[in-house]
Amino acid sequence: MLLAELTPEQCAVEIVSVVPQVVRFLRSQMRQGDASLSLSQLRVLNYLKRYPQVSLTDVSEYLDVTRATMSATIERLVQRGLVERTEDPQERRRVILSLTPTGEQQLQQVLQRTRNQVAQKLDNFSDEQLQQLLQGLWLLRQAFEEADL
Repeated sequence: MLLAELTPEQCAVEIVSVVPQVVRFLRSQMRQGDASLSLSQLRVLNYLKRYPQVSLTDVSEYLDVTRATMSATIERLVQRGLVERTEDPQERRRVILSLTPTGEQQLQQVLQRTRNQVAQKLDNFSDEQLQQLLQGLWLLRQAFEEADL
């Protein structure tokens, strides 16, 4: 198929097909490393890295789980020394969550191991193919940036 013949609908079909496959691979790689961290715990650590100093409600809404579920997840992470809770100086009833240095270190180890596995998958790509892949990913990011769910 020539590139000139492509429609947004055809691209959407490919995206909807390929993205779940990539996500499954990433999840399986993340699970392989530290079996003591669940995928939901890794998602919490990653969120706290990306958005430091947030509330339990912020995290539960972003990850689309109940506050009770998130509270239990956070409690396990606090007990393991990966997340800390502090009182919000502005609003005493609000608790602020943040990564501890140990939490950040564990997250970085998992992410680095996953990046290494992804890099292995791309090892046989030519420079031109890698450039095309990055350009496509940048465009995809740009298209979905506003809908950062």
